[in-house]
Order: sequence, then structure tokens, then C-alpha cells
Amino acid sequence: MYNKVMSKYLLPFIVPVILVAVLIFCCLYTPGPCVSVQADPDSKTTIYSLIGQDKREIRFTTYQTEINEKVLRLRSNSTLPLKEQLRLASILLNRLTKDQPLSSFKTLSIGRLVMAFGSDDTFSRRLIAAARPSSPIPFSKQNNTARDIANQQMIYAELKDLFNKYGVNIKISAMEKVLVNENGIPYDGMTWFSITKN
Repeated sequence: MYNKVMSKYLLPFIVPVILVAVLIFCCLYTPGPCVSVQADPDSKTTIYSLIGQDKREIRFTTYQTEINEKVLRLRSNSTLPLKEQLRLASILLNRLTKDQPLSSFKTLSIGRLVMAFGSDDTFSRRLIAAARPSSPIPFSKQNNTARDIANQQMIYAELKDLFNKYGVNIKISAMEKVLVNENGIPYDGMTWFSITKN
């Protein structure tokens, strides 16, 4: 008797309620970005990448070659703000550290400072602002001076904080091919960080 009442009166109401609940869940649920891991035995690299909301890629590359096995490379062509790119970088590092602890690396390469985070040139602008009070830098000292200013003024604080969460400290160890503006103030250069355990 109870089953007949349930089927006749309640079932027509329960099914639509369940369907509406599923529909609401599907509309509101947005899964996080999916990390792609691609190991290439020919080039002996592993690339950890994801695509942001702007449909652009952020990636870390590790190397399985003797000469580069301690190097971690970061590249981005994103148009997102620095804060959002660092959030995505954290997702990548969460995945990467399941395979290899960050303390196993000695160097982080971010390429050219002005392009390290795609179209967000925050670090480059900070370097200009930090170097502005000084007089133009002689060509022979541009690399070391730019590195020293970047470290003293901590132009990469958010990146440093991100790596600290994984038990390592980063510090700019070298800047090469430093470019200066018309006033002789550095704004760009190939940038490498040392990675040390906290």
C-alpha cells in the first residue's frame, strides 16, 4: 500500500526535484584547471602545464639529462594578472612535487624577466622603479647590478613566497643580457634563481 502511494503521489515530485538539483550543481560546479603531464623520452623532458581562463599556457619543465637534471624551467604566455598566474603555478607545483621534491632542484630559469609571466611585466616594472634612484649603470656592470637591485628590493616577493610553501628558498643568482632603457635603467634580462632548502 505504501509503495503504491509513494509511486502515485511522491514520485512525480521527487524526480523533478532531483533533476533540478543536478542541473543546479552542474551549472555552479566549475572544476579547477587540469594539469597535463607530458614526458618526452627523446628530449628527456617532462612538461607540467595547464591552460588558464585566458586559454593560454603556463608550464614547468624538468629535465632528465645529466647537464640539466637540477634545472626547473618556468614559462608562461598568459595574459592573466600575476596573482592569478601564481595561483596556477601553485597548482602545477602541487602536481610536480608528487613526482619530485623542489629541493632536488638547484636552479629555476624564468627566461627574460619582462616576459616571465606572459603579458604581466610586474617584475620588470619593479626593477625599473627600484633602479631609478641610481645613476645609469656602466655596461660592464649591468648584469650584476641588475641582479643585486632585484634581490635587495625583492622584486619577486610573490614568487619567493610560492616556493617557500614547498620548503625551498629562491634568490636571483644570475641575470644575463641585461637590457636598459634610454635612461640607462635595467628592465629586462635572462634570469636564473638559485633554489635552496629552507
